Amino acid sequence: MTKKFFSAIAAIALLAVPACDELEKALNEEIPCTSIIFDEPTFMMTVGETKTLPVTVEPANTTDKLEWSSSDEETVSITDGVAIAKKEGIASITVKAGNQLAGCRVVVQKAQGGEVGGGDKIEVTEIQLNKTEITVVTGLSEQLEVVKLLPENATEKTVVWESDNTDIALVIPQDATVNGVFYKGGRVTGKNPGTTIVRALAGVAKAECKVTVTSGGSVTIESLSIDPSPVSLAIDEEKILTAVVTPSNAKAEVVWKIDNEKIAVVGSINEKQAKVQGLSAGKTTVTATAGGKSATCEVTVTGGSGNVQVQSITLDKTTLKLEVGQSAQITATILPENAHDKSIIWTTTDPYNAYVNGGKVTGYGVCEATITATSVSNPQVTATCKVSIVAAGSGGGSETGIEAVDLGLSSGLKWGSMNVGASKPEDYGNYYAWGETETKTKYTTSNYKFGPVKYSEITLYSKYETKLGGDKKTVLEAEDDAASANLGNGWRMATFAEWKELRESCTWTWTQRNGINGMLVTGPNGKSIFLPASGVFQSSLGKKGTYGSYWTSTLASAEGMANAVDFYSGGNDKALIDRSTGLSVRPVKN
Repeated sequence: MTKKFFSAIAAIALLAVPACDELEKALNEEIPCTSIIFDEPTFMMTVGETKTLPVTVEPANTTDKLEWSSSDEETVSITDGVAIAKKEGIASITVKAGNQLAGCRVVVQKAQGGEVGGGDKIEVTEIQLNKTEITVVTGLSEQLEVVKLLPENATEKTVVWESDNTDIALVIPQDATVNGVFYKGGRVTGKNPGTTIVRALAGVAKAECKVTVTSGGSVTIESLSIDPSPVSLAIDEEKILTAVVTPSNAKAEVVWKIDNEKIAVVGSINEKQAKVQGLSAGKTTVTATAGGKSATCEVTVTGGSGNVQVQSITLDKTTLKLEVGQSAQITATILPENAHDKSIIWTTTDPYNAYVNGGKVTGYGVCEATITATSVSNPQVTATCKVSIVAAGSGGGSETGIEAVDLGLSSGLKWGSMNVGASKPEDYGNYYAWGETETKTKYTTSNYKFGPVKYSEITLYSKYETKLGGDKKTVLEAEDDAASANLGNGWRMATFAEWKELRESCTWTWTQRNGINGMLVTGPNGKSIFLPASGVFQSSLGKKGTYGSYWTSTLASAEGMANAVDFYSGGNDKALIDRSTGLSVRPVKN
């Protein structure tokens, strides 16, 4: 029995050998890293703060170890992904896993109030309204706007509105765009006569407005009309009628009636509006009465169903080019003619620079945008118009409007007075990935023009690559230069050496221009240019107003990176940025 027992043990051991070999092989298998990216392109820290810089690594079970490094250990040190901010400044942090490399920037600022750490949170400390006292008639409204919200780099700018007495006045958030400028706002509606305080709160700041609500009952109605009038309806179709009272602040109940309820019916829906619905073919009259005045509207109901859907929308313009400050009307044709609801909604992909209202497009800033008309009753039916807004006085885009400023540099190089895509010096302008000449809605490695791609067993970019098998090009060619391709006339992007001359030969002063933060760069001859703090564009635009980041035309030695220049309120520095990131471009000319 003992012999059989040991024989069985030996057999089990022999069977286990292959399984152990497979397990050992699996444990020793190398799994290379295929992608590594920082969760954010830029991190803000305060002196003395410690922060983990998160990265996403694929595959998650890679056997490649992460190797961290800092371009300036005296400003920011990095160990196993944990950064320590030591002094004010900017440092580039890189992390490597196998053949993959990623980079980010860390901007270190002084701790507010002398405190160390505290994360990235910067509170709003000052808020101002456009009015400190208003008078509102009961039932009517008045718009309040936030015209100042400081500091500009506050991390949370949410505005909360409140009224001390909602029985007198009610306030609700309602943002507005006035002359192309976006405002956070509150809509104040008078409820009952009296006086109260409406307040806007943000961070640790508040702003108040005294609201006096008066009765509109004492204002006599001078005239009354109905809009639209006359009205034509199909059976079952509905339309809204509005009682137009003069003066507009006169307050009186509007009573609606109809002569023949077999043809159509009418019913009040609010203080001054009613809905009329067609029932059978024929004509009848709607009468509105208020404050001793009356108005009539002839209603014609035609045969057939009123539920005819919109089938098509055609615009009289499919492309449109405007200069900043110009406007143009786009007219829509809706078919079929007997569609029961021909109303449309106009939208724009860039409401700040290409504003649209009722089909009228106004250019407020240089951009490329799409205007869309959408049927209200049948939202699947749309029509679009591509709009290009160019700099004012550019003659439809043939000229740039950018001045070549001689700063008195020893190289003789002249710097542009504004960014590529801007209409004035403080405009942020367009954002471009390094080596790309067109703007995008997102700037990521997955949509980057030049790769990365596989060359044999080495990961390469399809252009501007110094590795084995690469083209060894380190400076952008004209066709890949955002300034040269978009402006022409000898404009181009500045090299790393030319940006270095600007940094070392000029005085840089953090300031504001028309409310926009940035650097005033003054040359040896006293002339200057303004560089707005335009932020960084990756999956979205971030850090604008806090710091600026501008491309050079020079490739960096680190894989996948290009040289850039960063600045913020504490100074300026060189930076290594992932080529796929969207940055501003300031043109130069020899």
